[in-house]
Amino acid sequence: MKGVIMAGGSGTRLRPLTVSLPKPMIPFFGRPVMEYAVKLLKTHDIFEIATTLQYHPDKIINYFEDGQKWGVRIQHFVEDRPLGTAGSVKNAKGFLDETFVVLSGDGITNADLTKAIEFHKQKGSKVTIVLKEVEIPIEYGIVLTDEEGRIQRFFEKPSWSEVFSNLANTGIYIIEPEILDYIEDGNPYDFSKDLFPKLLKEKVPMFGFKMDGYWCDIGDVGSYIKAHRDVFRLGGILDLDLKSPIISRESNISPNAKISQSVFIGSDCEIEDDVEIGEFCVIGDGVKIAKGSKLERAILWSGSFIGKNCELKSCIICSKSILKDYVRVSERAVVGENNLLKDFVEVKAEAKIWPEKTIESGTVIDENIYWGTEVIKSVFWVRGITGDFNQEITPQFAIKLGNSIGSVFDKNARILIGDDYTEKSSVIRKAIETGCQVTGARLYRTRGIILPIFRYIVKDYYDAGIYVRSRGNSIRIEIFDQNGINIDKSLERKIENLFVTCDFRTSSNINFVNELVSSPLEMYFSRLEETFESSKFKGLKVCIVSEDKSIISLFDKISERYGLKTTLISGGSKQCIENLKNMCVQSEYDAGFLIDRQGEHFIMMLGDCTLYGEKLKMLLAWLEMKKFKNKCLILPEFFKAFISDVERILDVPVKYTGNEIRDYMKVVLDEGIDYFFYYDAVSSVMLILEKLAEVKDLIDRVKKLEEVHV
Repeated sequence: MKGVIMAGGSGTRLRPLTVSLPKPMIPFFGRPVMEYAVKLLKTHDIFEIATTLQYHPDKIINYFEDGQKWGVRIQHFVEDRPLGTAGSVKNAKGFLDETFVVLSGDGITNADLTKAIEFHKQKGSKVTIVLKEVEIPIEYGIVLTDEEGRIQRFFEKPSWSEVFSNLANTGIYIIEPEILDYIEDGNPYDFSKDLFPKLLKEKVPMFGFKMDGYWCDIGDVGSYIKAHRDVFRLGGILDLDLKSPIISRESNISPNAKISQSVFIGSDCEIEDDVEIGEFCVIGDGVKIAKGSKLERAILWSGSFIGKNCELKSCIICSKSILKDYVRVSERAVVGENNLLKDFVEVKAEAKIWPEKTIESGTVIDENIYWGTEVIKSVFWVRGITGDFNQEITPQFAIKLGNSIGSVFDKNARILIGDDYTEKSSVIRKAIETGCQVTGARLYRTRGIILPIFRYIVKDYYDAGIYVRSRGNSIRIEIFDQNGINIDKSLERKIENLFVTCDFRTSSNINFVNELVSSPLEMYFSRLEETFESSKFKGLKVCIVSEDKSIISLFDKISERYGLKTTLISGGSKQCIENLKNMCVQSEYDAGFLIDRQGEHFIMMLGDCTLYGEKLKMLLAWLEMKKFKNKCLILPEFFKAFISDVERILDVPVKYTGNEIRDYMKVVLDEGIDYFFYYDAVSSVMLILEKLAEVKDLIDRVKKLEEVHV
């Protein structure tokens, strides 16, 4: 029997504990937490062990070496990029030539592996998952088994309405080597999300073994603190007898200090007069605690210094941090490594200070501190990233953002970057390019095309996109996925996390930024020609007004291709709008359109009818339904205020999406519509003109809505 310890995770949710340490190396009662996994395997006669490594692998390799110190043999397998839980184990395939046990290097358990292995063999199982009853199943992947223990269903982190079991997947598996053939080579592949559902579908024998004893997945700061407390309370979890204080003989403790019965104190510590160390405190090697300080359920890593009259409660102080006098640190707060907190600093509950900061005297910290003494707010807002040029959005900020974006996408992803051709956008775009390049990202550049067209080019030809635009002194940066949709919240959080932790991917291969081989407008025209019937446009008289010259130029080309008789007016003043309205009322034009400079929104004029805002969007939703032969209108949820008008006038059902732009666009694509008309003035104008006869037929009913004037 062999063992595999998965130790490649970066421990994002444990930051700042894991900024410079892989999660399996964070200290737990004076040893790296992974050491307990090694000892557990050895206890159950498993002496051949593989480790799967990716984040700071040198820290683990240098500490454990070949395992001889622990009486085992360890081989280390390092991934050059994250391969997922199953993928990382597949990476050690050459080592795994017999039944093997997989467990995490960041968990604490006294699971009876011998019993689990016996169960596995008795059932003839190909994969056995060790399960544990939990009170709050929504925090874990849950498993449903039948009476014999055969696995029936999986669900990752369900909501309460989805809970069908209280048996949690502990991440401890017993696996036959032939199962490795089901795991894809070289790609990220997960046990719970990918492999196990596949095995279940193919009816491969899988069983769940319900364990007794203790198990805790150290996934975040709260669980890390809780695991320390559990070891004291429950006993028998580790190879420590904590019925009485464990205090190294090499530490110097004042006889006037008050020490609880439930404490762990490492070697070379100094604890001065009148110090009170309450229950469940764990103090690493070389810690000094000055006179009058009080600790309760606190965890202090090696080499930290606590000044006079400090108060620490249920918090974590990382290695070599210095707390001067009268510092207070509250519940679940974290002071990262090599920090200096001066006199009278107060760190509120759950606040976290990243490493190597200096906090000035009297400062109250109630938010996370990532660098200096400045609290960094969220990078993303409602639509991308916004701020003033050379204030919030500086070239330095943009380089770092480029580092983060380049690191979060696969290194082979084709990323299109563009801007609206203004000077300020160009400066920020170049800085983002630089930041992306050093991560090895493959960048392609286009400039001077409006955002809606940029979205389609990303969707049709690329894996991701970055677009920079400016208005006055304001900069907006939007990031898109392979569908041309603004990235989702989870990807935003990953970029933010990289931005504040600076944990960027680096590459020795720098790719030049490639200009597009084809004209972006030709790419867009190809899309239009596949969608709209050119015969419907010939001879139509249309007036287009926009203050953006690129939009005027675009409609000049569209008119030439589709036979439109178009008057193009560059401007956006009130006088321009009034002139357009008068010309449409006098029937000089079949239709008139005033398009904003971003190319996303517009006003439409047909005769004496002027439409914009919600009523125009409802018309577009009706037209796209007819164009793409859908059964319902698709509108954002805030349109519910207009539902009676929609039902009365258009007499069709409505499908509502979330109000955020990404929610609407995702549903549109899922319904088979290949355009984002709600945020695309140019394609919307084409849709209206193609179906102008139907629009005019509908206009009498639309007029019954409250008239909207410019």
